Amino acid sequence: MSAHPDLPDTLVHFTGQPRGQNDEPPDFACGSAEERMVNILHSGVLRGAPDYWADALVICFSEATEAGRRVMLRDGGGTRGPHEPWGLVLDRRMAPWR
Repeated sequence: MSAHPDLPDTLVHFTGQPRGQNDEPPDFACGSAEERMVNILHSGVLRGAPDYWADALVICFSEATEAGRRVMLRDGGGTRGPHEPWGLVLDRRMAPWR
């Protein structure tokens, strides 16, 4: 299914990525990572937010493999530290932009 043989058939939207300095969440994304995930599940809506490199609202997904997701939860994916263990795993075939 993946366009690239090394990519998984799933996408992950983490709700608990550590924020950088002066990186304030939008109003709809306040609260804990668990609360944000519950809000998404209750509303059925993933909302986009402005990003420093885009003029449009964006929703971030990870294409990490299962092993890669474990590393992101344990060590993080950059300088901000590990992700909290809350998020949505989506089948790539069900992505709304397909």
